[in-house]
Amino acid sequence: MAERATPLRFLKGAGPARAELLEKLDLRTFGDLLEHYPRAYLDRTRLVPLGSLQPGPEVTAAGEVRSVAVRRARGGRQDLHAILDDGSGVVECVWFNQAYLANRIRRGVRLLLSGRVEYFRRLRFSSPEWEILEAETPTTEAPGIVPVYPLTAGLSQRALRQWTRQALDACQAELIEFLPEEILLRERLPDWLEAHRGIHFPGTREQLNAARQRIAFQELFDLQVLLALSRNQYERPRTARPLAPAGRMLDALRGALPFALTSAQQRAIEEIRRDLARDCPMHRLLEGDVGSGKTLVALAAALLAIEAGAQVAFMAPTEILAAQHARTVERLLAPLGVRAAFLSGGLPARRAAETREAARSGATQILIGTHALIQETVAFATLGLVIVDEQHRFGVMQRAQLLGKGESPHGLIMTATPIPRTLALTLFGDLDRTVLDEMPPGRRPPRTHLVSVTRYADLLAYVGRSLAEGAQAYFVCPMIEASEAVDLAAAVVLFHRLEGEAALRGRRGALLHGRMKSDEKDAVMRAFMAGETAYLVATTVIEVGVDVPNASLMVIEHPERYGLSQLHQLRGRVGRGRQPAHLFLVRRPGAGEEARRRLEVLVRETNGFRIAEEDLRLRGPGEFFGVRQSGLPPLKVADPIAQPELLEAARREARELIATQGATLRGTRLWRRLETRFGERLRLYGVG
Repeated sequence: MAERATPLRFLKGAGPARAELLEKLDLRTFGDLLEHYPRAYLDRTRLVPLGSLQPGPEVTAAGEVRSVAVRRARGGRQDLHAILDDGSGVVECVWFNQAYLANRIRRGVRLLLSGRVEYFRRLRFSSPEWEILEAETPTTEAPGIVPVYPLTAGLSQRALRQWTRQALDACQAELIEFLPEEILLRERLPDWLEAHRGIHFPGTREQLNAARQRIAFQELFDLQVLLALSRNQYERPRTARPLAPAGRMLDALRGALPFALTSAQQRAIEEIRRDLARDCPMHRLLEGDVGSGKTLVALAAALLAIEAGAQVAFMAPTEILAAQHARTVERLLAPLGVRAAFLSGGLPARRAAETREAARSGATQILIGTHALIQETVAFATLGLVIVDEQHRFGVMQRAQLLGKGESPHGLIMTATPIPRTLALTLFGDLDRTVLDEMPPGRRPPRTHLVSVTRYADLLAYVGRSLAEGAQAYFVCPMIEASEAVDLAAAVVLFHRLEGEAALRGRRGALLHGRMKSDEKDAVMRAFMAGETAYLVATTVIEVGVDVPNASLMVIEHPERYGLSQLHQLRGRVGRGRQPAHLFLVRRPGAGEEARRRLEVLVRETNGFRIAEEDLRLRGPGEFFGVRQSGLPPLKVADPIAQPELLEAARREARELIATQGATLRGTRLWRRLETRFGERLRLYGVG
């Protein structure tokens, strides 16, 4: 057995019990441990005396704890405060909302600290990295740069360092270089073994920086090689059926619309039209802000495919959105003679069977649905185009399953979440990218307001007056039912509360959430769209695609629980009609100043791309756009947003490698690494 595959229970001093604790960190083998990179470092080579501390960059210091206290902060948060003394001076340390540290940080304990020093009434460290110094370790010595790893309860930094060193020693022979030497020379990168030594146990800052640069480059390079290989597969000639009709159905649709398409929509349709006419499958990402008209572009693509004699599959992530697309298709395409059908998991068995048979026989020209479309029982006679809406809600496997239901069908992937270019290159480098960067004329973005919960009665009074004038409103909650563990507004609780509010008396409301049966959800949405209910209390099931032009107000509870891009998506549900629209973000005292500053970005900005950039900067790529959902492994060291030049270098080198050596890559050490890292994803990307 390769050393990298050795179970962690064989580590000296670990055993089965500690191996179970390590498994909580998703660590099972020596190889996993080597990729469990430090989250920070304590630099003992540069200890700063406490008496010399100044506000500014991150520093490392040491001292003895003179006093410890847990203090209750505003909003009920409990912070741990400690005073450290090293003989040259004293400094305050505060760990926000970490009162449990009082079990370990006690008076008389000697600490090694690393973090930023700020001035808040006095000099202090704010939530610094820390380690207890053993009694025999003089604080004046400089024993090196010490890694600080992510932990779980029951594990110590000292033990994890010892085990990581064991794994590194055992696996040295397997950390053989796999990149061509010319890439290492061009990019000035250390070899693979040296990079692992340097990231876990660096001797100098320079060695640490070089190691992190190599591992970050490798994460991005692996991904770019995968995307370049995938793109090569999609660009192989004569694998797709060209769809090049005269365009009479598309012209008929344009003539029937009560408005003109924007220039961005027209440009997007022409790009798609050229793609469909080729004999290799289209592989295009259609990206645009909320309300930019992506659905109409997708329907234009569907008409081109249908006129050419092909079937279309249109998949959406929720029943509400899929049903809305079905209604739009019925309204716009049925008059042109298009035969459409809707399929979801909530359909009665007999009706679902009839719908599947119509698709299999070719009687249905466009089948709209949810994940139900990828079931094995669904088949098509002549599938030529696959459209996936809100693609980040699906994994690569689900998209691949739907594309696999035809002979190399063309693919159009849509998203209403604007994606910064760096992340688009990281996740969708194998796709051609079309951006709808123009809004339809007359579309006015909603005004966004940050409202204190202390003014909730005034807010309800305003909503009540607006409803009396014929408007409709959404109330959005992060949870379905109340929980004792988390103090968050719950949709069920809020719905019953609003029913008793004087400001809304006489106004009919409705409740909508993901646990409801599909026919119940559909009935609620139909009533709201028809104006039979004045307000809707919902979870984020309404986040994407729901289009009710008369709904001009939205109140979001606990907005700090959402990312900015998600809030922007929710905001897009209002302001789709002619009347002015407003979004109210209800802020509670315990949310904190950082949350307030983040929400103020949404108050200032209406451009989805600028909001996405800020959201990405604040939350990182993993949380921003479901890297896990994309079917790709997470980036542990690389940050394509902070290191765009490294991403460009990795992309350039990967494309050059595939162009020159792609045909001989299989069987090499680099290929084996790709197989280890991506596994089944190689096949899903059309590579394996």
